Amino acid sequence: MACVAVFTAAAENPLKLWYNSDAGSEFTNALPIGNGYMGGLIYGGVTKDIIGLNEGTVWSGGPGDNNKQGAASHLKEARDALWRGDYRTAESIVSNYMIGPGPASFQPVGDLVITTSHSGATNYRRELDLKTAIAKTTYTAGGVNYIREYFASYPDHVIVVHLTASEKGKVSFGATMTTPHRSNSMSSNGNTLVYDVTVNSIKFQNRLNVVADGGTVSVANGNISVQGANSAMLVLTTATNFKSYNDVSGNPGAIASDIMSKVTKKSYDDLLAAHLKDYQAIFNRVTLNLGTADASASDVTSTRVKNFNSTNDPSLVELHYQYGRYLLIASSRKGGQPANLQGIWNKDTNPVWGSKYTTNINLEMNYWLAESANLGECAWPLIDKVKSMVKQGEKTAKVHWGVDDGWVEHHNTDLWNRSAPIDGTWGMWPTGSGWLTTHLWEHYLYNPDKEYLKDVYPTMKGAALFYLNSLVEEPVSGNKYLVTAPSDSPENDHSGYHVCFGPTMDNQIIRDVFNYTTEAAKVLGVDADLQAQMQAAVKRLPPTRTGKYGQIMEWFDDWDDPTNHNRHISHLYGLFPSAQINYEDTPDLIKGAGVTLEQRGDDATGWSLAWKINFWARMNDGDHAYKMIRMLLTPSKTYNNLFDAHPPFQIDGNFGAVSGVNEMLMQSHNGKIRILPALPSQWKDGSITGIRARGGFTIDSMAWKGGALTYLAISATNKELLNVEYKGNTASFVSAAGAKYEFDANLKITNQPFEAMTLPAKIEAEDYSGMDGVQVEPDENGIPNVGWINDGDFTEYRVKVPAAGTYTLTARVASEAEEKSTITVVDSTGKALATLTVDPAKTNGWNDWYETSTTIKLDKGEQTLRFKYSGESDFLMNVDWFDFEGDPSDIPTAVPMVSRALDVHAVSMSRASVALMVHAESDFEARLYNANGHLVDIRRGSGNALVEFGRNGNLPQGNYIAVVMSGKQQKTLRLRAF
Repeated sequence: MACVAVFTAAAENPLKLWYNSDAGSEFTNALPIGNGYMGGLIYGGVTKDIIGLNEGTVWSGGPGDNNKQGAASHLKEARDALWRGDYRTAESIVSNYMIGPGPASFQPVGDLVITTSHSGATNYRRELDLKTAIAKTTYTAGGVNYIREYFASYPDHVIVVHLTASEKGKVSFGATMTTPHRSNSMSSNGNTLVYDVTVNSIKFQNRLNVVADGGTVSVANGNISVQGANSAMLVLTTATNFKSYNDVSGNPGAIASDIMSKVTKKSYDDLLAAHLKDYQAIFNRVTLNLGTADASASDVTSTRVKNFNSTNDPSLVELHYQYGRYLLIASSRKGGQPANLQGIWNKDTNPVWGSKYTTNINLEMNYWLAESANLGECAWPLIDKVKSMVKQGEKTAKVHWGVDDGWVEHHNTDLWNRSAPIDGTWGMWPTGSGWLTTHLWEHYLYNPDKEYLKDVYPTMKGAALFYLNSLVEEPVSGNKYLVTAPSDSPENDHSGYHVCFGPTMDNQIIRDVFNYTTEAAKVLGVDADLQAQMQAAVKRLPPTRTGKYGQIMEWFDDWDDPTNHNRHISHLYGLFPSAQINYEDTPDLIKGAGVTLEQRGDDATGWSLAWKINFWARMNDGDHAYKMIRMLLTPSKTYNNLFDAHPPFQIDGNFGAVSGVNEMLMQSHNGKIRILPALPSQWKDGSITGIRARGGFTIDSMAWKGGALTYLAISATNKELLNVEYKGNTASFVSAAGAKYEFDANLKITNQPFEAMTLPAKIEAEDYSGMDGVQVEPDENGIPNVGWINDGDFTEYRVKVPAAGTYTLTARVASEAEEKSTITVVDSTGKALATLTVDPAKTNGWNDWYETSTTIKLDKGEQTLRFKYSGESDFLMNVDWFDFEGDPSDIPTAVPMVSRALDVHAVSMSRASVALMVHAESDFEARLYNANGHLVDIRRGSGNALVEFGRNGNLPQGNYIAVVMSGKQQKTLRLRAF
């Protein structure tokens, strides 16, 4: 029986999902809880409350592989057919001889059912608080207010339901468990129900214990009955016999008994405190504020989704974002299984697509947010899963590809790590293993730890070896490229055929596999010969190319149909999640990616829209990315409980959308942290804290106003190159381990000591120690200056005055303002010391410089001078530099001047790949980093010296960053090796 409330809600906690009716029988109305091992889906009925139960290792099937024996013996005839363009024959060979049986499916455990006699309930409310991971059902019956609270505890491995009432002695209910699986038996032990169930090779046991305060408790005939209690607590755990993909020898009864024996010693408050401590330590790391909430923010959550395209309520985007983070915490914790197509929530014994692991996009998308959204712990189930897949993948490599060294996984796997092609010819895709291993490398980039890298390197190496041993030389183009054959471009066809050779996605994934494994080997100092083999193979992979419509070609041949709106856009893997297609290195391919995205169109399934948020963010088009968010947050793509709709439910869209928002606000690929690269006009003011960047960096805080950055704080885990960019301004230096750096809107560090400039001196306007409002920008010659100056803005400079006296202050300025403006210099007390006038009549534009001067009296000693800008125009002036000149008779000649003697510039005429000329007054150290921020080499010297990198062996072609340090001074150059 559905219960509906008829009251108006007060202002809501912005991180709550809430509803004024129960979920009925609809899975996508119910509210999810989970602890990484167990999932619960709460329907919230008054007289009959159902909590749908799952456990991550309850699957159909059992140990074993799904390889198609003899498949490798048909490779040559399939390839020969591909080389001659006979796709009908190639398709037939693959279909008949190379496709294995389907994998297992994720199964429901059953239901926990709570019944009451409370009819005619009013004031009904059902909610999920993301701040606490506690779901709640409240209502009034017979003048008594009832509350049920539900949470899933990771530390204690249980689901807890707490039932209370506003009057003593009013808590009465029944509780039992059900399962859809036929092999089951129920028993009891004191106040505990014990439920033993078998699903194929999996045996599991539920234990449901009740603790009541007052009243009476009886347990009989598979039912718990509580009558007249003040409060009661139900505690449930599920344990299985699963130990690994090839071992089901566990004892579920012993495991469940051990869990419950520990829990029975704890009170509700103890269990709650442990749960909150664990959950909030992870969830609270990230906050997101995208602006003032709309007045509709207090509406029922499903109504908010329905109206989002008219309200554009930023608080709904915040809720959806944090809900995605919540779902990954709930469905993926160390020791458990990875989040599958439905996370850890499924009610069907024959779920759509098996609720399994689809590895041609969906499993990977589940984990795009893990690192950037500061949920690194949640990546471990995937990391452990990929490592465990090697043995099965080695068998498949042998049976299906005739490869003796390396492992492979195709487009689907399951609890048992089956890895053969399945379903049909579209399953003949050998790069699932390659894509999965890129996640192992990504975890290292976010968390640089050599011990971790040593652990995962053999898995990465095994995937790379498979491709070295299975790629073949194509005879079609005349270029003798190394290609996968046969393969397909995931779930798309060319003229009705799936089978092909060398599709673009394969080439891009394998390029990453070879490059990442090479980098890992360099970090660990191993496998020099293998590194050389992989880099030689990279050069022979087909490049990503544009076709006759200007699009990125999806296949080896130019077969793209501009009217094809397929949800898979596999050939843009190189744009995201990879970064092979980017503005700095491949501007032509960026244009091609834009053509492809326009051809495919905007509308798509929920998960595809989430991918497109990430695509458009990488295209630096925030408004188009936001359009994808608007399309995603509609009833056809987002269910009432905010689950993503393919349709039907697939959780990857929830996870991919979080990654997309992060990419809109911050990107960290290819060795550079890009700030607000795709900020949409809808989010003019906002802030975010706690997201992570590659290199071991955390964006502690970032704020913007009027679409422009106002504050940035970044902390470093290790000593790494920190390379930050925002609107053409950059900050590049080697961070100190554990240090925190605060930046202003021009990426000037504001929390580090500034060395005072000894006068007389010329001070570049952008070398301020503090500012408000101004922006650093390059002039037409690329020389930086301070611009976009409004009335009330200021810059501050730290100076050291050797002797009190009168100085001549000159400013080099330019303006296109309509009225004159002024620069007033004040000291730390606010006393005006001098005023400069900027006259637009003396300059013909923002880059037409002239000099204006005045005199200024300064006291002896270090001091901060504030330059205040005033005027009536919208923008007042640009400032290049300020120059202080003094009367020589007033200034002692013996005063030492601050050395600015470190000078570094690139040298093109050299025998090395990269060369620098360094001029230093003392010893120096020069470090060279590659585009991914990894240290390539170190050179040391003294005084004036030529520094060469790659003289004894050419550096790989690409972009590099050189950092030269001498004493307290540091210079950074961006270089390219050809």
